[in-house]
Amino acid sequence: MAEVIENGILIRDVETKNIMTKSSLPVGGYSINPYVGCTHGCRYCYASFMKRFTGHTEPWGTFLDVKHWPEIRNPRKYEGQRLVIGSVTDGYLPQEEQFQNTRKLLKQLKGSGAEILICTKSDLVVRDIDLLKEMGKVTVSWSINTLDEEFRTDMDNAVSIERRLSAMKQVYDAGIRTVCF
Repeated sequence: MAEVIENGILIRDVETKNIMTKSSLPVGGYSINPYVGCTHGCRYCYASFMKRFTGHTEPWGTFLDVKHWPEIRNPRKYEGQRLVIGSVTDGYLPQEEQFQNTRKLLKQLKGSGAEILICTKSDLVVRDIDLLKEMGKVTVSWSINTLDEEFRTDMDNAVSIERRLSAMKQVYDAGIRTVCF
């Protein structure tokens, strides 16, 4: 796939030299975004500034670049580091079901000894509970901006609040630390 349009979203493949980016965020460590762009299309998105680095002319929320990176051969070099998945692009966008970049990433990080922090608005993360339980120190955080579903549908294209809360409970019940913000 070079470039396709699926459900009004421009999707293209991009090669990257490295999936890890040293982070200057207050949480420290490394930032990992298996995709570029975010199809949740949140009206209030702080990450939409990233568009200027992509070469895209399409509006934020209408494109997605699927990253391809060399395999992480020495995951132990991240031991003790905090790895933030989804700092500017949710790793569990609907398209993750098809491309599975986040699952591939988690498999490559198995045994790394890193602290994994996942930021999402999706319930697809429950698919990876098996891997997350093997990772050691993991936190999965969900963004919930309202409990009013009608307002939510006006603000973003992510899964419903009910689905997010259900996923949070499933992850919590699996013994994985959960956070809601």
